[in-house]
Amino acid sequence: MEDFFLSIATKIVEYAVSPILDHARYLCCFHDFALNLSNDKEQLELTRDSVEKKIREATNRIEKVEPPVEKWLKDVEKVLAEVRLLEERISIVNKSYLTRKCQYSLAKEIARKTTKMIQLNRDSKFEPFSTIIELPGMKYYSSNGFFMFKSTEASYNKLLEILENKSVSMIGLVGLGGSGKTTLAKEVGKKAEEMKLFHKVVITTVSQPLDIKRIRNEIILQLGLDLKEELDIGRAQRLSQRLRKDTTLLILDDVWEKLNFEDLGIPFDESYKACCILITSRSKEVCTSMQCQSIIELNLLSDKEAWTLFTHYANITDVSSEALKGVARKIINECKGLPIAIVTVGSTLRGKTIEDFELAFSRLENSKPLNISKGLISPYACLELSYTNLNNQLAQSLLLLCSMFPEDYEIDLEDLFRFGRGFCTFGMFGTMENARREMHEAIAILKSCFLLMQAGTKGNVKMHDLVRDVALWIASKSGKAIFTGTEVDPSVLADDEIMKDKQAIALWNNVKNNGFLDYRINCPTLEILLLYSRGGIKVSDVGSQSWEKLKTLAIKILSLHNKVLSLAESLQSAKNLQTLSLRELDLGDISFVERMQALEILDLRGSTFEKLPIRIVELKKLKILDLYRCIIREKNVEPYKVVGKCLALEELYLYLIKSEEYFGHDVSFSKLQRYVIRNTSYSYRDEFDNTTIMKKYAQYRSLLIDKFDVPAQNFISLPIKDLFMRAEFLHLEDLKGNFKNIIPSMDQSGMNQLNALRLKYCKKIECLIDSTMNTSNNVFSKLGYLSLESLCSLQEIFCDPSSRCFLENLRELLIKDCSKLNNISFLRKSKLCNLKVLSISTCPLLTSLFVPSSVQSLVLLEELTISSCSALRHITEEVEERNNVLSNTQSPSSLTLQKLRILHIKNCNNLEYIFSVFLAVRLVSLESVNIYENRGLKYVFGNEKERNLAVYPSFQQTDTKTFSNLATLFLMDLPNMIDIWPEYCRPHLPNLTNLHCTGCPKLLDSSILEMVTAPNLQQKQLQW
Repeated sequence: MEDFFLSIATKIVEYAVSPILDHARYLCCFHDFALNLSNDKEQLELTRDSVEKKIREATNRIEKVEPPVEKWLKDVEKVLAEVRLLEERISIVNKSYLTRKCQYSLAKEIARKTTKMIQLNRDSKFEPFSTIIELPGMKYYSSNGFFMFKSTEASYNKLLEILENKSVSMIGLVGLGGSGKTTLAKEVGKKAEEMKLFHKVVITTVSQPLDIKRIRNEIILQLGLDLKEELDIGRAQRLSQRLRKDTTLLILDDVWEKLNFEDLGIPFDESYKACCILITSRSKEVCTSMQCQSIIELNLLSDKEAWTLFTHYANITDVSSEALKGVARKIINECKGLPIAIVTVGSTLRGKTIEDFELAFSRLENSKPLNISKGLISPYACLELSYTNLNNQLAQSLLLLCSMFPEDYEIDLEDLFRFGRGFCTFGMFGTMENARREMHEAIAILKSCFLLMQAGTKGNVKMHDLVRDVALWIASKSGKAIFTGTEVDPSVLADDEIMKDKQAIALWNNVKNNGFLDYRINCPTLEILLLYSRGGIKVSDVGSQSWEKLKTLAIKILSLHNKVLSLAESLQSAKNLQTLSLRELDLGDISFVERMQALEILDLRGSTFEKLPIRIVELKKLKILDLYRCIIREKNVEPYKVVGKCLALEELYLYLIKSEEYFGHDVSFSKLQRYVIRNTSYSYRDEFDNTTIMKKYAQYRSLLIDKFDVPAQNFISLPIKDLFMRAEFLHLEDLKGNFKNIIPSMDQSGMNQLNALRLKYCKKIECLIDSTMNTSNNVFSKLGYLSLESLCSLQEIFCDPSSRCFLENLRELLIKDCSKLNNISFLRKSKLCNLKVLSISTCPLLTSLFVPSSVQSLVLLEELTISSCSALRHITEEVEERNNVLSNTQSPSSLTLQKLRILHIKNCNNLEYIFSVFLAVRLVSLESVNIYENRGLKYVFGNEKERNLAVYPSFQQTDTKTFSNLATLFLMDLPNMIDIWPEYCRPHLPNLTNLHCTGCPKLLDSSILEMVTAPNLQQKQLQW
């Protein structure tokens, strides 16, 4: 009993005394509370900085930060703001006469904030912290080409109804090729995603040949999975597990055969409905074999709908004559409502006369149907009309030639040109360049009529499946029969009945396990043979007659290992062969090419062979020689000298891997219209850079030379100089001799044909242009790209700035590691109006870059990067010809960089400011500013003199768009920086999302305050 009363007494004392003690501490221990407040605030700020660092790392990984993290940050900022107010009040209380009374109430509030900060510190562990941002899904696909006709709407609504009810898990959408199945499936997928009927909507094209690995990988990518398994079986099982977890709509487009879902990793049975599959196919039988529980047929367009579509593409309007409209309606009736036919015929007749329309209708009405499935007769006739309506015979031949390539294949136009010489009639009596120009004109015609489409890769085209089918049909009945296919049994090629009258054979095989294919071809009419394989190839003798008419032979092995090719003896002597393309092969002895006297194109790109045949110089018709990235095992001759004796050559692509052969000086290539000649050593970075440069700047002629060794005074008399004079891209590495400049030493006339110039490790080059030795000619008038790297003797780019070098076409300028460069000296007459990218690094003697007059022309400059230029004092000189930059002769309003988006300045320790105020206020496009490790920098915008508005009373900031696009501002390790911009022109930053400011101890608080409160600021790190 006593213990009971004792415990009660203890509690009474605890509840009575504890509050008294708390109040006593509020009165007596105020300074302890204040000290704890500061310590807990510091700890919370450190925790916040750590969390913000994790947020930046997550953003760089393209991940989304979880909402609890964002809420925690907002709570922290709110508490820290309240703590800062408390600290101000503490300072005031310490000076107050009513200290005790004020301290008491303030200590109670401090205790509450301290408790709150401690709790926030404890709550700073988040799991998960962030998640991967999903791909845009079906929103990626545009709806511009979609017309919601009533006939389409019925199928659309039916599909959505099935998906909403989740009554079936396997749906088939069938219809004619070109009827709009793919477009409709995408629209249904977009609507299902919008309605949130499924957790994910994924679409992939199946097509032919069937590529299980590609299809599976596309599904994995769209689901955002990061699978560790490398083997197909492991990836398939892991994908199957994922598809069983959440509801997914999987759209498999253009299915041609029954798919093995286990190989793909798609779980399917009739009772399992988490993964719903929608397939599109031209065949109802395919849908049935794949156990589709619902098969929906896509109807063709009604007459009214077809009229709407046709008039849109044929440009028939209300003001068109009634007679023209009458013929147009008859044409539409023959198209039978097939969208691809309507679009193609309408496009073909766009802008044509009524006579053309009447002729088109007559041809459609009288076409003779083929023995094919019901429903395809009239559409074939429609597309044949588009073919016959082409006024260009070459365009017709090219369309047939394109049908040799597989469905959905991106056709390289250069391949089309080289392989098509035996099939088409372009340029038979002209130069290769004229022939190629004719081909591109014909391709443009085909694309404008929608018979060809632009592929994803520049320079490539694609064919619609139905257009390809019709082209093959036309070729067959026009005496140019084509045999093409994937995974074809080689024994078929020896079947006389099948191969009868075939003019072209194109086989795209996918051999398993690097197998070996033996082709026995018996086809006396054959003119083109294309063999692409993933295994070794052997072409055996059946009879010499098989190759009598052969004009093009192209073979490529895609395998990394088995690249062996064996050609029949009779084929090695094909007397009419005009194009021989043997790519990525191990060829061994290629002396047989010496016997091919009709050869015009010899393409051995990427192949390995024993010796370079000496007698190719006797091939009088050889116009294109491609030895790019080839390996010659045995050096029997000097390649440049042999190639130089091929007098008919018009195009040369020469780059020998693992060759120490230096560039010859006494070889003449004056007849070459196109060339890529290279002897520089291989590195991945250089390969990527040079390939990029050639694609952008050098369509015809590139010369990449290492260790070119000849006295400068002798260069002008060398036969080889012609290659230098005509090159569009010139890359000189480790230039020998005594070349101190490029102009005039290499070309006194100014190299005005050059689009790109790259100099690297040229130890004796002192300047690019020495106009004291040159005539008054214009120089580098076409130059778009200039890269100067590791030129240890380069002192200035232009010697004597009075020369006629305006650089009006220069787009990219890169200068790196030029230790003696003290003056870029952009000419006072320079017109840098097209310069977009300027990068200068590791030039320790440079003191300035531009004079104000040259800045005026930088109207398109988008990226400016300067790093490790320790002597740089000004980006733009303040004084020009003894006149202040603000003099009457140089109006500040004329200085403009209105397109500048990216500004990076790093490790320029002598630089005091970046741009003057008059330049800064015109940076309306600036998006990213990164300033690092510039120890002498005091100001970013505006110099010391410009801090005082009174110095320039006429200055007015009228452009409210200044810095309105600035999204990222990084200021790091700037120990002497005082301010970012003058107080009188501090901007509003409505789009600032990333702010990082560390290592700037002298930076004024007022300079950063406006940015901290930017409305869209997502990330910030401030640490003075």
